[in-house]
Amino acid sequence: MTLRKKMMIGLGLVLVVALALTYVRWGPKAWEVQITGTTGDGREIQYRIDTVYAGTADTLIFKNTDAGFMPPYFKFDSANLQSVANRVTRECPQEPVTVNGYGLRIPFMNMFPNATSIEAPERCRKAPSDSGQG
Repeated sequence: MTLRKKMMIGLGLVLVVALALTYVRWGPKAWEVQITGTTGDGREIQYRIDTVYAGTADTLIFKNTDAGFMPPYFKFDSANLQSVANRVTRECPQEPVTVNGYGLRIPFMNMFPNATSIEAPERCRKAPSDSGQG
């Protein structure tokens, strides 16, 4: 095998590993969880969505920040998503929902996955006034 061929194979392997690590870090994921609370004001304190895995006591905390123009997410609605999380917490605290997002939870690096959307039943997403209450 020639040196040029070995270098091409090595470069290909490095590229595959780099793409795999990029996907693991920023690729889309979905978690089935119960939302237990929310924190943050979006300015001085970062938005957070506190959850537990559905049917367990194992916690998973999401950050909820705008991704800006970072492909492929282009997320600019963290305040709206925080409002949805607040309503789900208030209206359906025991209801399992699907939180879509990207990233990893690495505690010693203080890393949290970033939530991009919440899939919850419509009755959990509606404001109390929508159902004739209040």
